[in-house]
Amino acid sequence: MKKKKYILLLVGLLMILSGCSAPKVGSSNASSGLSMETEIMGRANPGYVQWLEKQAMLNASEKLSTVVSGTNLFWLGPYEKPRVDMMLKIAPVWVTFDAARTISASSVLLALQSDSYLRTMQELGIRGIHITSMRENGVIWGSPTEQRQLGDDTVSYNFSKGFGNEKGFNTFLRKANKQGIIVGDTVIPFATGRGADYFLTVRGVESYKGLYCMVEVPRELWKHLPEITTRARAVSVDENSLKALRRARVLPPPLVRESLDISLTPLNWYATDVVKGLDGNSRRFVYLGYGSEARPVLNWSDPSKAAQRLISGSLIQEIGLLHVAMTSVRVSPLYGLEPSYPNADMSGFGVGDTAVQAARDIAQEARRYGGWTFLEDNLPLPDIKAATEGGVDFALNHALSTSAQYAYATGDASLLRQSLYTILQMGIDPKRFINRIQPESYIDFSFPFMFNPEQKRNSAISKQYLDTVREKIAVNGGDVFFAGKKLYLTPAAFVATVQGIRNFRNLTEEQRHLISSGLTLLGHTQAMQPGIFMLSADELLGVLPLPAGLLDYTDEEDALRQNIAGGYDFTSRGGSNILTEIGLPKAPTAFDDLGTEVRMVESFAGNMRRIIKLRNALGIQDARVVQLPKAKNKGVLVQVFQLPKDNSMKATIAVNVINFGEHTATEEFSLLKTLTSGEASLEELLTGETVSGGKDGFIVTVPARTAQTYVVRSAE
Repeated sequence: MKKKKYILLLVGLLMILSGCSAPKVGSSNASSGLSMETEIMGRANPGYVQWLEKQAMLNASEKLSTVVSGTNLFWLGPYEKPRVDMMLKIAPVWVTFDAARTISASSVLLALQSDSYLRTMQELGIRGIHITSMRENGVIWGSPTEQRQLGDDTVSYNFSKGFGNEKGFNTFLRKANKQGIIVGDTVIPFATGRGADYFLTVRGVESYKGLYCMVEVPRELWKHLPEITTRARAVSVDENSLKALRRARVLPPPLVRESLDISLTPLNWYATDVVKGLDGNSRRFVYLGYGSEARPVLNWSDPSKAAQRLISGSLIQEIGLLHVAMTSVRVSPLYGLEPSYPNADMSGFGVGDTAVQAARDIAQEARRYGGWTFLEDNLPLPDIKAATEGGVDFALNHALSTSAQYAYATGDASLLRQSLYTILQMGIDPKRFINRIQPESYIDFSFPFMFNPEQKRNSAISKQYLDTVREKIAVNGGDVFFAGKKLYLTPAAFVATVQGIRNFRNLTEEQRHLISSGLTLLGHTQAMQPGIFMLSADELLGVLPLPAGLLDYTDEEDALRQNIAGGYDFTSRGGSNILTEIGLPKAPTAFDDLGTEVRMVESFAGNMRRIIKLRNALGIQDARVVQLPKAKNKGVLVQVFQLPKDNSMKATIAVNVINFGEHTATEEFSLLKTLTSGEASLEELLTGETVSGGKDGFIVTVPARTAQTYVVRSAE
């Protein structure tokens, strides 16, 4: 009864919010004729500054806050404790795709509304659709940059032109909800693009001070700043200039982040050209950029709270006004931002406190409006645990996905077993995870989840794992896709490389089947875990890298980064188009149209449809891990789950036996005495195979690179 009242309360909250009049956010394509393309940074233009303010997110956030501030909406729902069980009942299986990479004949939203697309999602067993990069990005400002931006350099609360408009989103949401599917969004990133908010900040507009990690440089120190002779609006600050600015205490010492042995996106200092403000004064600034000068980092800790207000506006718009159920959060730009100093105490896990606290604050505010959040970042497990304690409802399970990919590449499941054991040992509830085959566009073999500042031994161990997987990939010619500790391959290309397939352009039917089988093994591993299971468009379509050199790039890593970010037709509504809105060419794929693939027996999508159906029948999302039996084969993982009582298979215990090895494995294991009474047998639900229990337990035979899920049936 209490649950019903609570659900009604949430529905009521959403209805109240939907009745609020959403503040109109200005469009960057305003008819004023003003644009960043024609504006010269050295000239103050009051009319242009006023136009910028109409486009700025911070300005829009002030209007959005009036929807909630001073009303009862802020107090209608509990907000400190995550509501995990409710989401697991609503949507235990999701799909995610990148709007900036989606090819559509008209708008992406129009394609998403099609009955055939939603029917395909239903057939696959999808209950939630998560969308990334659907808002305006830096491309619309014509801003030259060191690296091509791939749609995540957000500059506005507005949807991008190629994605659609608010009316189209509402139509899509209603149609999806009628099909039993909810929708997810992404919070404005902590490293935005260079849009109106950035340009107002460098103009010295008072209310925008403190929004970014940006410092004005006194005129007498300009001699230490790099000269800007090109059309670029900002260039990187060299080491000599950094030293001079640090001596003058304009910039802090090197950040703690720089000394961490994990592959975080680098933060660099960039200098602007001379900019004249409305007060007539000329200024130059230096600011932190996330990977490039086109991604200025928000200053979450600034006392003006400008960054917090900007993010708050994003939450009100997404959850309150657009009725999005769950939104994703990335806080890694804030990780390790504290200045370091000689003999600094690196013990404990305090290096990520700012990022963790930001995740908590965002999650609690989202819950006030009736929504859920999940953390996307690949952070050390202690930080993940801290972020989920009173913070985000869910977190991507990078530890499990990277360990499973390592097992697939090497035939060694020891890291996977250790990761699962560590998660349980640390007291992290597996139901709090979102499990994916490959959570990032690349695979991070620096193993951030193993990071521990106090134990240098962890660095040595992770290096051994890195060297092993490098060697295995190199044998098949895949070493060219490594940049440092990151392997830049799509999930399908990773499987293909491990299988010795070098030519992605001309796949045979046998090779396509190998890719499908490999992805099915990885998909089965992730699907049969407690918590949420999430597939991606890259996996379902079998997206492969673009041909090398198709796009301009600044260095080898930038080339690798772009080659795995090709466009795809996820909705089957792309027509003959071969470019996305931001100019990304269509990538080759290993599989055919998704609507066709999901109905095929031996396809990856068809396999996942059956596995998801089995997962739902067992109620794996609510299962509890009760045993990790030791395996005699290094490539085998055995997991034992206690199932929820209301599962439709009427089973109490399920067993995963997964063989990542290249040969058939015979495994023997016993269940804890408390789990069975009397004689019992194992029933493999996908094949119907039955294994009788003996005196010493069960003996199962699993083919190479195959996953099997059994339920325990008692003789009674």
